[in-house]
Amino acid sequence: MTAATNLFSPLQMALPTLRRAPKVAPFVAHPRPDALALCLELWKAWMGSDSDKDLGAKTMRGLVGDGGPYAPSMHEAQQASDIKIAEATDAMIDSMKRIHVWAIYKSCSIATPWRFPNAAFEQVAEDARADLALKLRKNICTAVLF
Repeated sequence: MTAATNLFSPLQMALPTLRRAPKVAPFVAHPRPDALALCLELWKAWMGSDSDKDLGAKTMRGLVGDGGPYAPSMHEAQQASDIKIAEATDAMIDSMKRIHVWAIYKSCSIATPWRFPNAAFEQVAEDARADLALKLRKNICTAVLF
């Protein structure tokens, strides 16, 4: 055998190493957060905050388009959205029966004593949450969450 024929024999050629494609993780759909719980959390934070921090007029805001020096940042836009949701939730809670309002306050740890001895708190709280969820679904600010 000559040297030229040995160079091209299939046994002497280095075979390329085969690589497998990485396994793709299966798609996991994340469940949507509970809209009622989100509304109540934002409302609870809003109730605990000092909402009158900004009493001054915003003189130049909105005069310049996106990205201008007076345009609100993403953080301010998210905070404004959260405040609108909290205010809408507060309005819906205030439109409920007094016993349901008290049950929502107690379930969110805002009011501690249960002042209705003839009513079972667990049952009233369940009814109040169902009523509040129905009202929040119909509200224009909170309907997108449901």
